[in-house]
Amino acid sequence: MNFRKGDRVKFLNDVGQGVIVRFQDEKIVIVLNDDGFEIPVLIHELLRIEGDYVFKDKEETISNQSTERSVKPNRVVEEKDDLEEDGLSTDKQASVFFALVPKNQSDMINSDLDVYLINDSNFRVFYTISKKENDFQSLFAYGNLEDNTKVILESIQRDELNHFEEISFQLIFFRKGNYYLLNPLNRTWSVKPARFFKQSAFTENDFFHEKAFIYELTAEEINLADHVSDSDIEKAKKEKERKEPHKQFKSSKSGNDQEIEEIDLHIQELIDDHANLSNTEILDIQMSRFTTTLEGGILSGTRKMVFIHGIGNGRLKHEIIKTLDRKYPKLKYQDASFKEYGYGATMVILK
Repeated sequence: MNFRKGDRVKFLNDVGQGVIVRFQDEKIVIVLNDDGFEIPVLIHELLRIEGDYVFKDKEETISNQSTERSVKPNRVVEEKDDLEEDGLSTDKQASVFFALVPKNQSDMINSDLDVYLINDSNFRVFYTISKKENDFQSLFAYGNLEDNTKVILESIQRDELNHFEEISFQLIFFRKGNYYLLNPLNRTWSVKPARFFKQSAFTENDFFHEKAFIYELTAEEINLADHVSDSDIEKAKKEKERKEPHKQFKSSKSGNDQEIEEIDLHIQELIDDHANLSNTEILDIQMSRFTTTLEGGILSGTRKMVFIHGIGNGRLKHEIIKTLDRKYPKLKYQDASFKEYGYGATMVILK
């Protein structure tokens, strides 16, 4: 007999009844009994008394009745789907984000949260989102998200975050028309609920008027916050602060072609006053400086250029890599020296 969460069951080897609240493993379920206690029970020691189960004799009766009736089916006229309506797209990347938006912006640490999926691309997305429950996955949301749209998946209470260990995302990208094939995305994210009890977890962003936590699912690099401890990051920052700032480094070999040029893309290094700029405007200024200096380096014969973008939410680095792949496919790039720059710089090799 197959059981589902929410089935009301009777104990075969004990007195009483209850409701299945979750599955512990293949053989054991957790049942909330009528006294309000959650208890583990072997599946073969349960009998379902409410749910989707149909007893055999009743099933046969229904089957016999259905064969005796002659029902003329209604004619269904199917509307043909326009598989070319999106036209041609030459995009080779998609950007999809997962977001948590506090409902009470004046008390974000204690506020309930709206959960969003954001499709910031020209692709349509089939998605399934599930959360881990012991050895199993429990479906959280699924659907089809159109291009350049966002959808609210659910509103959750703050305390519910404690029941989220990991969230798994499965995404398939497509268009109604001609497009480059993207690989499906399968990513698991460790929630770490404690991080959302910090005001700094919620920031200004391009997608909401409110402050929100934004996690990019499609970033080429895995978000470092999930894989590096806070102590590692602080150590890297201190090491970088102890070093004197350098604007140029030269190798032991002679000649200008060996020059390594360093460009700091932090907004405070580019303009004096940025307090009134939106995130989009800041990113435009940073990318304009990146493109201008890269073109200058190519023309002047610079061998290598290091672009300091910081860690942040990874958006600037993502845009840099996307520009390099699209406009400069012959150039090679890699993470710059961790010893010199921590996790926040990319080296572009021009020669």
